[in-house]
Amino acid sequence: MKKFSLIFFLLTFFSVTAQQNLSQTELELVRAGLSKSYELKNARYEISIDTIENRSIKNHFIPTLSMNGAYSYGAADLNVDVPTFKLPVSGIDLFEGDADFKASGQIFNTNLTAKMLLFSGMQVTYGSKATGEKIKAKNYMLEKETADVIVDIITTFDMIELLKQSEIIITESEKRLNREKVKVEKAIANGLTTPYDRQKITAAELNLESKKAELYGNLELLYLKLEMLTGVDSETLKTYDFELKPWVLAESNATYKDRPELRALDASINAFDYKLKMNRFNFLPKIQAFATLSYFNLFDAQIKTPYSLPISQRPIDLDLNHFRGFPAYAVGVGFQWDIFNGLKNSHEVQKTAIEKNIAENKKNDVEEKLELYAKKMQIDLDVKNHQIVLKQKEMDVARHTLDLAIKSYREGLITISERLEAEVDYRKAVVAYYKIVSEQRKSALDMLIATGSLNIDYLSGF
Repeated sequence: MKKFSLIFFLLTFFSVTAQQNLSQTELELVRAGLSKSYELKNARYEISIDTIENRSIKNHFIPTLSMNGAYSYGAADLNVDVPTFKLPVSGIDLFEGDADFKASGQIFNTNLTAKMLLFSGMQVTYGSKATGEKIKAKNYMLEKETADVIVDIITTFDMIELLKQSEIIITESEKRLNREKVKVEKAIANGLTTPYDRQKITAAELNLESKKAELYGNLELLYLKLEMLTGVDSETLKTYDFELKPWVLAESNATYKDRPELRALDASINAFDYKLKMNRFNFLPKIQAFATLSYFNLFDAQIKTPYSLPISQRPIDLDLNHFRGFPAYAVGVGFQWDIFNGLKNSHEVQKTAIEKNIAENKKNDVEEKLELYAKKMQIDLDVKNHQIVLKQKEMDVARHTLDLAIKSYREGLITISERLEAEVDYRKAVVAYYKIVSEQRKSALDMLIATGSLNIDYLSGF
């Protein structure tokens, strides 16, 4: 019969859906915690940065258009030796020997340039894919961090409910002891018992009062922690009712291989693969198309010479009002080919290959440990499920024993110490039951983590 009860419990435990594990209030607290978590927000921001970086890499193929311009004034002292020129009639020699010149002028130019990358040597393609795998890895790790936050929130309000159940048990004990105390007082007045019984009951009441003081202190800390995790005011949280019952798991084919940590490592290995290809293809030339439209103008240019005209003796100065060109354009295709870069690319290939090997070894190591962890969690969950059945029976037996002790004490069959001992045993049995339920719920959460199944959708029953 005992075996049948255990089998029935386990079948019932695994046949119900996940949605029964949390009340709507508890689900809302989990969602509030996920929304508030600064760690999760920062993780999402980091993914957003990588996404922007990935778009930037792909945008290398988008044409660019730029414009630049400049105005300048220039002047120089020149020393020039021009071949001597003899005038045919007068026989005067011009430009004889070297001479010093002064030149000045103003220049304005502007260019409108369009460029478009035609072939990146596979750098953009593989670089983009490597960054994409890096984003995947971070998204998987975000799932793990989300699961950690969920566990922290659920564990906190489970501890709150455990303490509240302890409070209920203590309050019930206080009421029973108070009734016993009233009866003892009457018995003492009638000479049917001694003040010893009253003192023992008083000592038991003081012990309960001490436990309540400790309980309320711990309960206040847990409410403050839950406020920090969820952003919900602690006074509001105190009005909520939480449920402390065995966690139920829906049937699932998920295994340790579905852990986000393993998926993140797979994505990291893929990223190293693409980075390796990118480095190996780095020897290919980069090809770019370009077009440029220019305007330039050299104006107010002057060259002062030491020479003079033969007859008028007027100085020979050269002036230029302007020298302007527009439109001046060029269209073409250019390439850059790093034929030898000092073995830098070869070193990058070797470095990336080693990093990939490290990632693969890390994955193998983590996979073995996660497999062992999943088996341990399954065994632990099975043990906790079995213990819940036993603790339930222990609690029932303790309750029955307490009822007998109360009746026997009133009939004078047992001493006050035996009566109080039964009270303590019952209180311990109830607390032990709810404690094992709390531990079972934590084991169930660990089991979900071990198979990568703990997320808000699972908790919501979707």
